[in-house]
Amino acid sequence: KMADDFKTVHLYYNDTELYSSVAHVIAAYDAECNGKKVTALVTDQTVMHPQGGGQPTDVGIITSTDGSIRFEVSHVQKGKGHAFIEHLGNYTCDGPRFAAGDEVCIEVDAPKRQLHARLHSAGHLMDSALAKIGVTDLIPAKGYHFPDGPYVEYVGTVPPELRDSLLSDLNQQTAKLIQEAIPVHVTWNEQGERVVNVGGTACACGGTHVKNTSDIRRVLATKIKKNKNCVRISYILNDS
Repeated sequence: KMADDFKTVHLYYNDTELYSSVAHVIAAYDAECNGKKVTALVTDQTVMHPQGGGQPTDVGIITSTDGSIRFEVSHVQKGKGHAFIEHLGNYTCDGPRFAAGDEVCIEVDAPKRQLHARLHSAGHLMDSALAKIGVTDLIPAKGYHFPDGPYVEYVGTVPPELRDSLLSDLNQQTAKLIQEAIPVHVTWNEQGERVVNVGGTACACGGTHVKNTSDIRRVLATKIKKNKNCVRISYILNDS
């Protein structure tokens, strides 16, 4: 089997809160990650989200069904051509290694997944909040939903003198959308793209999301600044 034929089913597309699954190994080979030698495991399906789309990688463990082989996943990425997913990491024990055809258990680090889902949904909630307060001239451009300084960027401008009042309106509106406990809707469009709606505004997205706006708990937009031809809105999950 060549890499061109590999295909991995993304189980997290249908259920963000599915933290473990059984899968079969398609391939195992040597790879590199951040300059270090690692092993890449490709499986027929996975609960692990690869890094991309503004979202950090999932991490976790892959074990043989009898528990004798244990593999720590430190980075997950889309493989060549994006049809399959590589789980990069290292075995934590000596002895046998995984081979094509082996049945394995894939387990994602659940607290990290929950944090990433909340961060990603919080970014989408900003889109919905802006629409609800009547800001229609900011066009969503990109999102960075990592724990270290998440933000959303929009093509457009917000004059400096209006930024504080926009932050205040935005935070009132996101708090309201969270309090309203709106179910997050995931659908598929005619182009075969996954479409996610968090709080009223829908957009194509391959990331992991909470099931209800109330699961975001509390988000705070902290700063609005100009970045080239964009407006960057920084936010935090305010759990304190």
